[in-house]
Order: sequence, then C-alpha cells, then structure tokens
Amino acid sequence: MNRTKTSFLTLAGAAMVAVALGVGVQAHAKLLKTSPVDKATVAKAPTSVQLWFNEAIDVKLSKVEVTGPDGKVALGVVHAMEPKQLMGPITGKMADGAYTVDWQTAGDDGHVQKGSYTFMLKQAAAATKK
Repeated sequence: MNRTKTSFLTLAGAAMVAVALGVGVQAHAKLLKTSPVDKATVAKAPTSVQLWFNEAIDVKLSKVEVTGPDGKVALGVVHAMEPKQLMGPITGKMADGAYTVDWQTAGDDGHVQKGSYTFMLKQAAAATKK
C-alpha cells in the first residue's frame, strides 16, 4: 500500500472513531419513570405529576402539561425536585377519566426532548359524591 492510501485510511478510521465517541457523549435525556405510573389507574386524584430522567435536566427548557376529560388541568410552577426530577403540582380539579401528561425537557447536550404518558383516574363512588 502506498503512503497516501495508508494516510487516508488512518484518517478515515480516526474520523469514524471520533463520530462514534461523539454520539455516545451527546446522549439525550431519557424518561425513566413517572408518577402517576404510565398506563396506571389511580383511585385518588394525584397532587402532582413527577418525572425522573437518566441525567440532569434544564428546568428553563422544561414543561409539563396535563390534559383530561375536561381539558387542561391547572398546574403550579413546574420545578426540579432533584437535578434529574421534574415535578408539577396539580392545583386544578380532576374528574374521573383518561389523562395525558405531555412533557418537554433538555439534558446536558441541550437537545430538547418531548414525550407523553397516560393514566386513568377512577375514584371510589363515595369520594365523587362530596
């Protein structure tokens, strides 16, 4: 092999390694768990929604919205309980039915990630007659 071809192959190999390492370093924030749990049926209206991620999140780029059978549910200020945890206190009323939690955040790499999960609220009959 001539010197030019060897230099080119070495450079190409180094570039592929650099790209592979860069992809690993720039991993996005991934949702690990939620409360209420995804697809759960809860018997009591939750007082908050909480989301845990695999890395520290940027609260300034984070949003949480809860929507149910009567539309959007009022939330207090969404904030970080810990570097990897978002919490949105629920301040609005919640009727029985299906709820969707839409979220947005960014991790160390600054890339915004979005997602959603669902849960059902089915309160005991005595609790709904107050």
